[in-house]
Amino acid sequence: MTFSPEQLNFFKFSTVVLDDFPVALRQVFVSMWDNRVATPPHVPKWDDSVTVLTLLLAKEGGVKKVPTLNKSYKEWDCTALFKATLFAQTFAMPDGTGGVSTLDKLYVKPRGLSGGTFHHSVVSPTGNQAETYALALDQLRLLRNTLCHQISTRKIDKATFDNYIELAKDAFTALGQNTTKIDEIGKLGKDDFPTARLQQLEDELKKEKDSAIKFKQINDHLTKIESQVDDVGSDVKDVKTEVKDVKTQVEDVGSDMKNVKTELTDMKTQVEDIGSDVKELNARVDDIKEAMQAGSSKGILSQSDI
Repeated sequence: MTFSPEQLNFFKFSTVVLDDFPVALRQVFVSMWDNRVATPPHVPKWDDSVTVLTLLLAKEGGVKKVPTLNKSYKEWDCTALFKATLFAQTFAMPDGTGGVSTLDKLYVKPRGLSGGTFHHSVVSPTGNQAETYALALDQLRLLRNTLCHQISTRKIDKATFDNYIELAKDAFTALGQNTTKIDEIGKLGKDDFPTARLQQLEDELKKEKDSAIKFKQINDHLTKIESQVDDVGSDVKDVKTEVKDVKTQVEDVGSDMKNVKTELTDMKTQVEDIGSDVKELNARVDDIKEAMQAGSSKGILSQSDI
């Protein structure tokens, strides 16, 4: 079969993504499990047994949520491997708000990459290994998605091909994976791709694309649900705040009423005191009147009577 250099680049890059990416991603997953999850003997290191598979599914929400993870990890394709690493609850980390977030939400989403672009660097600027892993894993995911989008043309020019290869190698290096096979594939010629191999690549690409599309649909749906839940949570928080404000206002009114009541009590006391003084004054006036009357009748009014 005769094909152009651009078509050869497409098939070489397809080989890297379909053959090398899954191998590297499986090794990364096992490393992440052994170093971040395993606590022998309660949680064993990854041995592909029913025990560890069951533990993984439990952490991820069960078979209904991640049916692709209910079989040997050696059978997982790229999509399943991204689910098990970049998007996994198993490797979620504290997000600074009291909750936990997946590596994707914690380190990738904040970067806000636009469609069709790649990370300029997959190395964490702060030396955070978790962030480096997240960026490198996402870089491989972006490269895989780019390949799926180019199935219709089946052509990649040399400059673009060289760039894809360098991005893949950088991601592999950041993940601690060997890049030798990527270099070897980059050197393959036309004779290394017989018709049977090309047909096999096309079949695998179709499966990978279908899997990627399905995952995106599910992920978009889950993101929408999470957004709705966040909105409801925000509304509830607003209502709680308003209720708290009303309660504060009621307490303030109650405090004001208490102060008024206290002032009224003080005024009542003062009025009572004035009344008592007036009563005493009246009594004194009566005494003076009686003294004056008595003095008048005698014709004498002494100073002591006043």
